[in-house]
Amino acid sequence: MLAVAVLASALSAACAHAGTLTPAVSTQEFDNPHRGFMLWGSSYAVDGGVDNFHGAHIYHVYLPWRIIETADQVFDWNAVETLYLQPILNDDPLATFVLRPVADYPESAASQIDAHYTGGENERDYPKFLEQAPLNIPYAVRAKCDSDGPIRSLDYNNPAARQQMQQFVQALAARFDGDPRITAIQVGLLGFWGEWHTSGCEDLQPNAQTRSLIRDAYTAAFLKTPLQTRYARASDVGSALFGFHEDYFPSFTGKCNAFNPQMPSCSDDGWWNLEYGLANEVPAARQNWMVNPVSGESPNSNQKSTWTNRTADVRKLLRDYHFSFLGPAGAHETSGNAAKLKTLKSDLGYRLGISTVTWPNTQVRGQQAALRLDIKNHGSAPLYNAYHVELHWVAADGSTKARTSIPAVTLSEIMPGTVQSRSTTFTVPATLAAGSYSLRLALADDAPGRRNIAPQNDGQDTQRRLPLGQVQVN
Repeated sequence: MLAVAVLASALSAACAHAGTLTPAVSTQEFDNPHRGFMLWGSSYAVDGGVDNFHGAHIYHVYLPWRIIETADQVFDWNAVETLYLQPILNDDPLATFVLRPVADYPESAASQIDAHYTGGENERDYPKFLEQAPLNIPYAVRAKCDSDGPIRSLDYNNPAARQQMQQFVQALAARFDGDPRITAIQVGLLGFWGEWHTSGCEDLQPNAQTRSLIRDAYTAAFLKTPLQTRYARASDVGSALFGFHEDYFPSFTGKCNAFNPQMPSCSDDGWWNLEYGLANEVPAARQNWMVNPVSGESPNSNQKSTWTNRTADVRKLLRDYHFSFLGPAGAHETSGNAAKLKTLKSDLGYRLGISTVTWPNTQVRGQQAALRLDIKNHGSAPLYNAYHVELHWVAADGSTKARTSIPAVTLSEIMPGTVQSRSTTFTVPATLAAGSYSLRLALADDAPGRRNIAPQNDGQDTQRRLPLGQVQVN
């Protein structure tokens, strides 16, 4: 009994000795998931790929309603996987996706959106059965709306059309809500390009009631995956916590007088401008970035040029409005300007750095041990997707012998410029053999098979884990 007491006393004393790591903040730009630049992925399988000059791993994919719902309440999700997602994942296993369902993409054939269509009528992006009995939903065909066309537009305000869209949203969520591959869902469906407008043919636009119904369908169905809408407009947002995708960045982002000279083609006198909408339509939505991402793209050459000619002004917009990603259109589509684009990329989304970690140098398997962890967000936005903190015990041969989660740390709650400090405990895995291990910290995906987040610190291992120090397990 005396020997046991002596051993217990020795173990207790050993556990009192703690290791502490206070790593410096890294100046590197890490290609972490769900942030950075986004590429065009809608016709990836047809084009044979897309140029990736600046370390992008997010892909924007338009999902034609016609491809998915082949008959009323019959959904071909295999087509989505094989035609759109898997060809990209084959080339880029780290790819994540921003998906936007679309019912009317002007000039569908010219854009290759129709690449996988069968049965003709390639300007029709919604299912044929919607036009047929018993639904008989009206539609309109126009040669041009403004400079865009041809157009084949469903009557969005028809009661049957509303019901079908609500059912489609429910099915989309049943398939993709919580899918770790999805960076965000852009609500889409309504209007040209799924942008909730029909510019140049206002008589075709979805009205406020229709917009509100589809808005509510998304918020009811998607409980995990981030959501974005195009405009900060009252009927489009209401009390929903949507993020926003700014399709005319930086022209319609901030106030025109915020910069001198103002941004090219700037317009800020209506809801199409993000700042106008946040100031006048839905003031409460100014804080929506805290729970859902903001993004933008620059389709015009004068907008793209601001990325490199007015980098400081663009950086201010990215940080002021808490952008997480840019694309698919933008200056990142071409080579060159690597230093400036790297700077822009560093302003996009989260950058979680380990400030301090304290742990016991000696641990007892199956027993509780203390942990102190401080994490700071050096980025412009929080992490919106499901990740968590893990501790890994790595043997001398490099193999991971055990791991445990630290649920007290909630990564998504770490806002830009803030530190989350947690003093908590963890259970040393009972399966560990006695011996010496390298204790490593991972910011890990909640789903198996995805990559860890690289902390904003140097010294990571090949699995993006931060080595803390050697521990002795007894």
